[in-house]
Amino acid sequence: MGSEVAPPADVRFTVVAAGTDALDLVVRFGPRDYPVRLSAAEASELGLALLATASVCADVAHPVEPGTVVENCFFPVLGWTAGEVAPQRPALALRIAESTEIAFQFGPETARACGRDLARTGRDPWRLRLRRVLGALRPSGIAPPQR
Repeated sequence: MGSEVAPPADVRFTVVAAGTDALDLVVRFGPRDYPVRLSAAEASELGLALLATASVCADVAHPVEPGTVVENCFFPVLGWTAGEVAPQRPALALRIAESTEIAFQFGPETARACGRDLARTGRDPWRLRLRRVLGALRPSGIAPPQR
C-alpha cells in the first residue's frame, strides 16, 4: 500500500514490529516519538477504519458530513493492476482512493478461483442469456412464455 501524499513534516507515522502479535504505531510530532502498542487484531481494526475513512472522504462526488463515524465500507475500486510478484505468486493491486493502493498476493489456486468468481459476477445468469438468444430466434409477434 502506498501514498503519494505525505503528511505534514511535523507529523509522521511509522509501524515497528514488537514481537509476536504486537506492533508499535509510532506517531512523531516534531522531534518527539509517541509509540502506541497494538495487537495484530487492534492494528487490523485501526487499519481498516483508516482506509475506509480515507476512501470515503476522498470521494468528492459524495461528501461526508463532519462527525460521521466510518467503521467499514465497500471500497470503490478506481483502478487495478494484476500480475505476479514472483513465479507462481499472482498479485492484485487495487487503487481505492486517489493516492492509495492496497495489494494482495495469492497462491495460484486461490487466484484462479478469485478470477472465476469475479468473471461470474460480471456475466448475466445463464437463463437471461438463453432467453435473449431464444427471443432473437422467435418470429416477431410471438411472445416468449412467462414464468
